[in-house]
Amino acid sequence: MQNLLIVENNLNKSIFLLNSISEKIQEIRIYNIVSTALEAINIIKKEKVDIILIDLSSLVEDGIKLINYIKKNNIEKYNSSIIIITDDVKILKKINENKFIFNYCLKFNDIEIINNLNNLVNENQERIPIKLVKNKIKIELEKLCFNFSYLGTKYLYECIYQCYYQKDYYNINLSKDIYPIISKRYNKSINSIKINIFQASYIMYCSNDKISLSKYFGYRIIEKPKTKDIIFIVLQKIKETIS
Repeated sequence: MQNLLIVENNLNKSIFLLNSISEKIQEIRIYNIVSTALEAINIIKKEKVDIILIDLSSLVEDGIKLINYIKKNNIEKYNSSIIIITDDVKILKKINENKFIFNYCLKFNDIEIINNLNNLVNENQERIPIKLVKNKIKIELEKLCFNFSYLGTKYLYECIYQCYYQKDYYNINLSKDIYPIISKRYNKSINSIKINIFQASYIMYCSNDKISLSKYFGYRIIEKPKTKDIIFIVLQKIKETIS
């Protein structure tokens, strides 16, 4: 069962969507119907929603505000998980090429909305569950004796999670592509995040014998592995177990 959040401020449309979706798609549970971006943001922060349906024909500013919030915070959970209802070309241009948008539907087109929701539900069922990915990352870091009481371990965990969903993580620039995301999420400077990760990694290095570390990383460990090496090796390990 996948949770759907509907962002709609027209009562008649809300009832229409509620009845149509509930009747025709058994795999969807309507989690809530809200009329403002602030309400929607407060809900998605709880990570209990899988799909978001936004009616931009009546909620232009709030709808775009919500989409921009998800994009700005790079909430990977909602990659290709937003369906837009609108027939305004100008609005579509504002949010064009957004990786979080699954598709667009014409307003009051019941069939198109239901078909898009069905397609998205089917795609979501084929995706690797986020909880599984997070659990795998935690297991690998625990194998390396990373201490989760340290902020640096928490930041490293988040870095690995963000990198997991990148198509070409080998070419990722951590300072440019990943650290800014962690910085915004925890309201910490990028330099602070780097220092904390370094400290947690150094403690990990001192807690392990070098033979065990060499076996894990696949090469002889003489000094503390770089953050990028740790991330890539952990990614390889979890991708091997998930694929």
